[in-house]
Amino acid sequence: MALARLIYVSRMTEECDMESLHKILTVSRRNNLARGITGVLFYDPKFFLQCLEGPVEVVNELYANILLDGRHTRVTLLEYHDTDRRLFGSWAMAFLRLNELTPDMMAQAGCSGRFDPFSLGSEEARNFLVAIVGQRQAQLESQKEK
Repeated sequence: MALARLIYVSRMTEECDMESLHKILTVSRRNNLARGITGVLFYDPKFFLQCLEGPVEVVNELYANILLDGRHTRVTLLEYHDTDRRLFGSWAMAFLRLNELTPDMMAQAGCSGRFDPFSLGSEEARNFLVAIVGQRQAQLESQKEK
């Protein structure tokens, strides 16, 4: 099966409050499992940075719906390509908030100062998401061990 990886950034609108965000996550996680989509959603009160991975047709359809969603604007595609492996294969939709990241986590992910995802290139965005999800996964695993 042909897989695609897509990373985009967008600005949130006033329509997207915490209730809307919770609904996005609930619906996405349920639908993503059924449709073979994995990925991560990184959230700041001003923007989304998201990676979606899965069957090409499904990723394309999902992105077309994202472009029409009034909860965000300035949707900017940072990366789109075919792939043979998933970076977030164990996550129906990992969710991370900027305020959950420590300065050390941000530094390890290669970010310092004010974080602006619109300034990221494809590789920088991908590496950032991989780094913070990896750090989050390590945190969760260490909590299980306690």
